[in-house]
Amino acid sequence: MSFLEDQHSLAASVLRVGRGLVVLPRQQKNPPRPEKWLELYDHEGCPFCRKVRDVMSELDLAYIERSCPKGDTTKRPFVASKGQEMFPFLVDPNTGKELHESEDIITYLVDTYGGGRSRFGKLASPLNTVSSVAASVARPKGSRCRPGCENREQPAELLELYNFEASPYCRKVREALCELNLDYKVHNVAKKSARRPELVARGGKMLVPYLIDPNTSTEMYESDDIVAYLERTYAGG
Repeated sequence: MSFLEDQHSLAASVLRVGRGLVVLPRQQKNPPRPEKWLELYDHEGCPFCRKVRDVMSELDLAYIERSCPKGDTTKRPFVASKGQEMFPFLVDPNTGKELHESEDIITYLVDTYGGGRSRFGKLASPLNTVSSVAASVARPKGSRCRPGCENREQPAELLELYNFEASPYCRKVREALCELNLDYKVHNVAKKSARRPELVARGGKMLVPYLIDPNTSTEMYESDDIVAYLERTYAGG
């Protein structure tokens, strides 16, 4: 069953043709490190949210994931209070920016933290959207809240996930976190990321996903083990 799940998740990565896999050259040499954590309100199965997460991975940006699966009653009302209940929604406390619309968010992120969005990047946007929609159709998991988790009170300390968007194994963990309505800190470690040595120093090897739960002093590799841990620890809401 795990093998089939892995292959199913891999299909979504293949459909994205490498997006979110490698840090852009400029960010490899001078990775952006904002003073305050960016916050992204989204849900895993949303194709427009995926486009933004891909760019976050390529820019080597860390951020706080505010999971907003369908059925959530804690964070979706906050987003709705900003004008519309539409995802993704980005909050950047470093500049005071709050943005809906995936393309507006991508342009903002690349202009602010990546040296500026190219004309080609803007022209290729429709193809990017089509690919992301195809990935969501192929792998629709991670969009709906698990019964009993709709109004979850978050743990005292945020969980942390070393991850990169294109990894099919990381996707399985992100889906579980979203369905359980858990917020967490994302440390992106795509290929060529400057954060990769940090992960090796902490966990002992360069392998993703890697979960840190400071609430239980748990740190672990392996997607299936992580999903099983999350189910045991947080499935009760």
